[in-house]
Amino acid sequence: MKKGCFLKSIIILTILVAAGLYIVQNHLEEFFSDLVVSGADEELSFINESPEKDSLRTLLKDYLQVKFTNTKELSDNDIDWLIDSVKFVVRDSIITREDLNKIKNLIEQKGYERSKKN
Repeated sequence: MKKGCFLKSIIILTILVAAGLYIVQNHLEEFFSDLVVSGADEELSFINESPEKDSLRTLLKDYLQVKFTNTKELSDNDIDWLIDSVKFVVRDSIITREDLNKIKNLIEQKGYERSKKN
């Protein structure tokens, strides 16, 4: 292998590794939360499309990003609790602002209990 080809391949490899590390360090939370929220969408498909459902998606995504950032883990129990809580509050196919506020309160209480235990 020529010296020029070797240097070019080392430079390209270095750039690719740096780009990969940057993406993993800065965007991993978004990837996991998007993946989990898309799975939760399937579970919550009984809820009609509305602006409140979009707000619910945003709320779930934000909660999961914060949880993953703080604990560096997302367990099945956390995700199941979140989906079960939404199903408990939204019993019919329509989500209201009141339901959304109840879910926000549940999430805030869950976060408070976790930080209180630690």
